[in-house]
Amino acid sequence: MDHLFSGLTRKRADELSLLLTSEGIAHTKKNRQGIFSIEIEESLLSEAQGLVALFDMENRHQEPQTVWRLTPSWSGLFASLAIFAVFLKTGPLQGYEPAVRLFAASSSRILSGELFRTVTALFLHSGWPHLLGNMAGLIIFATGVFQISGDGVGWLLLLAASILANWVNALWFVGMGHIAFGASTLVFAAAGLLASAGTIRRLVYGGVNWRAFLPLGAGISILTLSGVGPGSDVTGHLLGFAFGALFGIIPGALPRKPGPKIQMVGLLTSAILCSAAFLVGGRGVF
Repeated sequence: MDHLFSGLTRKRADELSLLLTSEGIAHTKKNRQGIFSIEIEESLLSEAQGLVALFDMENRHQEPQTVWRLTPSWSGLFASLAIFAVFLKTGPLQGYEPAVRLFAASSSRILSGELFRTVTALFLHSGWPHLLGNMAGLIIFATGVFQISGDGVGWLLLLAASILANWVNALWFVGMGHIAFGASTLVFAAAGLLASAGTIRRLVYGGVNWRAFLPLGAGISILTLSGVGPGSDVTGHLLGFAFGALFGIIPGALPRKPGPKIQMVGLLTSAILCSAAFLVGGRGVF
């Protein structure tokens, strides 16, 4: 017997096997360590290939993509340049400067109603190593989020995850005078979102297989290796990753990225949210 198709997911192999069976074409479905193939007699190969091609043509508009069609995005670079621009204005921050008092994620201030700090804190940094590490993280991980979700939806998801992470972090440290700032919460939200979305998409569209959990495992490894170092806001990183993973269900489960109108709404909403946060807390500093 010759191979008709190889390197198939379980779902695709089952689909083609059902199609061939319905047309009375004898075949054999094989599984080699989770990778499926379909074998068929040479005399039936041409007929089967035509049948499958016709089936795919008729169902192409209905079939979700197993993997994303990635499009170029400059939003990750833009995000890194935004925190760079703020750093040029504030300089290195140690905890006593006006920018920290006005914009940092102070647990007591957030819980007293200054929710804008859950956004503004993402733009402050203690020094060049802190800044450059987060710039690199945004270029790598946030760019991936924008590629799979679109720029507008990607910004909304990352901001939502980061805001929730900073708010819950404030609840965790209630009464302790905890102060934190930096884009690392945003970076780990992006890492969590990518890890979750990759796993969800493989489970939904590729069938249950241990390989589907590789993206999530990789994300947890990144969190473990780079998110719990000395001086790090460990709970902020963990919460950023967790909420990012929660919101990663959305792009993971959707068959395709939302359209241009939704992306534009997402971009405008994100821009207004960030601008309003600084305007509310800025008191003319910026």
